Amino acid sequence: MKFSYSCEGKGETLVFIHSYLWDKNMWEPQIKFLKEYYQCISIDLPGHGQSSVLDDRENISLRDLAKELTKFIDELEVEKYIYIGLSVGGMLAPYMYEYHKEKIKKIVIMDSYVGIEPEEKKKMYFSMLDTIDLIKKVPENMAEKIAEMFFSPIVSEKRTKLYKTLYANLVNISAEKIDTIVKIGRIIFGRENAIEILKNIDIQVVFITGEYDIPRPFEEAREMANYVKDSKLFLVENAGHISNLENYDRVNEIFKEILNI
Repeated sequence: MKFSYSCEGKGETLVFIHSYLWDKNMWEPQIKFLKEYYQCISIDLPGHGQSSVLDDRENISLRDLAKELTKFIDELEVEKYIYIGLSVGGMLAPYMYEYHKEKIKKIVIMDSYVGIEPEEKKKMYFSMLDTIDLIKKVPENMAEKIAEMFFSPIVSEKRTKLYKTLYANLVNISAEKIDTIVKIGRIIFGRENAIEILKNIDIQVVFITGEYDIPRPFEEAREMANYVKDSKLFLVENAGHISNLENYDRVNEIFKEILNI
């Protein structure tokens, strides 16, 4: 597994992991602000951005992916860091903590849920993945549906630049990446329950969720926060699943607070 990454700024390290179907560039509004105070490392997941695709024979889980990521972070000679993950990035957090308990100082889980996927949603997502797997692309009508799930109603209805960019990226996913995209999707939506791991985390975990997050409603963040000994919970107003881009000013304010800037 070969990971592409960016590294900007100096100081203590923040490690960012992006959402499914996005890439490391989604963190640009946060890194632009935070690189003045921290070293910001943003990593592309397999089949996303500039990272390599998975081998045909590679059957992996979220735990396996976390193991590979922690090995890569070790190769970068990072001693201690704060882990920040959105969507699948957040789902990886419990496993990242298991492998890097001695290195991770704080965890930020955004627009995510580490429990199992609700059955109805799981069936819908797997049906979509089966279609993508069969035709080796994301069809236009499905790209519209996915984009609408990622954003607040205002963004979706107005077909803003955010919406149009995601839509274009989805319909233009290269054939060579499709198999990896499908594989990653199946391990996300067929994931194991990591709530028990979450309960045993003894560092601070911050939960941040968009007010209009369709895939991961705020109630899920509240539930997770109740399981953690030291937790903070934030709602991002006027934002959907990709809260860090829809309302980056509010998200940056939250980071300013939790990182004591």
